Amino acid sequence: MQIHHVGDHRPLRAAEYPAIGDQLDVLWRWAAALPAALRTPELEAMLSHIEAVKTKYEKGGEDASG
Repeated sequence: MQIHHVGDHRPLRAAEYPAIGDQLDVLWRWAAALPAALRTPELEAMLSHIEAVKTKYEKGGEDASG
């Protein structure tokens, strides 16, 4: 027996998925855990940028420049 949904499935799925920020956090942690030999230059650049932002704005802290 097949189930047929009527209407657009996209808003239903979107409502049940984790927030996009949570999804991206998981992906970036996974990418950071890859061996260096598997990281592309683009991935290394993005990971470096993310780490720089995290350092600049530490959790519970204020802007590092002020």
